[in-house]
Amino acid sequence: MTTATVNYLAPGSRRNRLYVAPGDHHTTTRYDRRTVTVTDARPFREEFTLDRSGFRLLDHRSAVTDFASESQLESAYAREVSDLVKQVTGADEVISLGWLRRAAKDTAGRGGAALPPAPDVHVDLYDGRWALRYASAHARGPLPEPGTYRRALWTSLWRTFSPPPQDWPLALCDYPSLSGEEGRPNLLFRVPAVPSPAEEAEFADDAAESAAAVFEYRPEHRWWYFPDTHPGEAILIKLHDTDHGVAWRAPHTSFRDPGVTTSRPRESVEFRTVAFFR
Repeated sequence: MTTATVNYLAPGSRRNRLYVAPGDHHTTTRYDRRTVTVTDARPFREEFTLDRSGFRLLDHRSAVTDFASESQLESAYAREVSDLVKQVTGADEVISLGWLRRAAKDTAGRGGAALPPAPDVHVDLYDGRWALRYASAHARGPLPEPGTYRRALWTSLWRTFSPPPQDWPLALCDYPSLSGEEGRPNLLFRVPAVPSPAEEAEFADDAAESAAAVFEYRPEHRWWYFPDTHPGEAILIKLHDTDHGVAWRAPHTSFRDPGVTTSRPRESVEFRTVAFFR
């Protein structure tokens, strides 16, 4: 076990928005820093499945030689991830929704800028409506018509490509420790410049690109992590599943591991897809 300080949604934070502009960002969301216990999941690895916990650790070696290469991520890695998700889930069709690279420190000299680790307790999609909007905006191919599939599943494949140990590992909240009504929308707006407080009122909720779910603290939440992840592994995380009879999401966050010191910051890539079942 280890301890982690994570950012939960502050009680009373109702107007939750993130404005992202080139080289800048601003959030109206207020956070509540909490210290939680995070347990090593490796001894119980087989117990964590997508439909029971909302996440799963996979053994998978990629043919990608440089995860800082956008061309390799868009081509070879996109095909690998789609094939892997199809194999693991049994889906009939998997469509790429793109990728994000993250780094615990500035890596502009290593293939371009990357986002910092996400420090808040969240799921990248709030509900089915926002999941469909996100898919429509980011799909790298045609989406099937509504009514032609019985189930749709949005996932993120998270992989670190820096060597272990990881100074900022990923913590995952076990789905059975959630209650069904948890989570509030956190709206994302991509803007040419960060708006002033007066200008924020001009942005209607429906103009948001997407909405994540952010969570208030509950002591019942059970947190897990896989220490010393390496490039030959990947964690598949549910972002939204239209089948609510199983685990349909898994809140997650990064955290600074107090027991790890390393000269190489954590670097990772997360690749999002939507899978359809006929």
